[in-house]
Amino acid sequence: MKKILDLYMSFRRLTVPTQVWMMLFLAPANFLTLALVDGPLGFIIPLLSMLGFIPNLGIAWAQNGFSSALAFPHLVFWTPQVLILGSYLAQTHVNTSFAYIAYAAVFAINTVSLLFDIREVVRWCGGQKSIA
Repeated sequence: MKKILDLYMSFRRLTVPTQVWMMLFLAPANFLTLALVDGPLGFIIPLLSMLGFIPNLGIAWAQNGFSSALAFPHLVFWTPQVLILGSYLAQTHVNTSFAYIAYAAVFAINTVSLLFDIREVVRWCGGQKSIA
């Protein structure tokens, strides 16, 4: 129970905008992809979403909190995801289908996340390995 409380307290030490981003945009958008397993792009988009997320459970658990290291799985798995989504969106006529709107949302949210993740990886590699 102490470990879970430590993780929660670490999350709460993140800036409020970061907490809001993670809880209201980043996590919901990536879990939304699970509804797209049978979508036009098949299983690859939800798979990459989960692969960008699931390793962070282990990283946070091992580090006993949130650090810049959590950006690494995002870079590895969400970079190809946004490239696939960008290609799909560029080649597909804009429409109001659930899949198109969901793909566009995930593309936008994960692209913004990757911009922050690049900064976090640079910080981590530069020695800033503190836990929130």
